[in-house]
Amino acid sequence: MTLDELHEGMRVLYIPPHAQGDRTHPDCQRGIVTSKSAAQVFVQFGTDRYSNATLPALLVPDDSPAPFAWRYPLPPGRPDH
Repeated sequence: MTLDELHEGMRVLYIPPHAQGDRTHPDCQRGIVTSKSAAQVFVQFGTDRYSNATLPALLVPDDSPAPFAWRYPLPPGRPDH
């Protein structure tokens, strides 16, 4: 993505270079854009307390219906709804 495509509050998915564009790679991280500067965007990932400077080219829009749900698997025997 480019800086122009990003806006505060946008849900994004960080895809590290070694993932080679694979959105399902275990090292991908979901986050929310908190601000941006002239060269980078600041994203708060998962349960991080602070935002991280991130290159826009490593971000894609996150179209997952439940952000961060992938980090917290349901307990055994609990229905998925």
